[in-house]
Amino acid sequence: MEAGIALLLTGASVDLSATIHAVELARRTTKILHAVCKAGRTADGKRSAARERQEEFVSLATKLANQEGVKVHTHILERLTGEPLIRFLCAHRIFCLVLGANDRKGFERKTVWVNLLRKQLQASENWYLPDLWSVVMTPFDAAKLESSVSKINSQS
Repeated sequence: MEAGIALLLTGASVDLSATIHAVELARRTTKILHAVCKAGRTADGKRSAARERQEEFVSLATKLANQEGVKVHTHILERLTGEPLIRFLCAHRIFCLVLGANDRKGFERKTVWVNLLRKQLQASENWYLPDLWSVVMTPFDAAKLESSVSKINSQS
């Protein structure tokens, strides 16, 4: 698998800014984006609402990526933490992780989590990079959102 950027999708609204940013980063680097979702099923086996929103963001990422010449690979993990995520990052040669945080407190919590993830990766015998890059996105303000939507619509 070619080295690339991983976009962690949770189904939260902040995934919009993370998706747009991840596609732009991939365009500027390897042109490879790995959209990573958590397997989400309800007790009766149906897809959860969060899983459906994740699929919407994968669709958006794919549409944007096609316009920018970026390949998108979609992955579903049992969870977006711990050993499943570490195995994924190592196996797919991920050098940059993009994820979203809804507010300042969430940003700080996710930054701490990414730093812990870096330590876990350094301890893994399969990790090959000196450090994992990361971008924790916060929601767009109204002007930035309008600008992004206009850019997307003009390219369609």
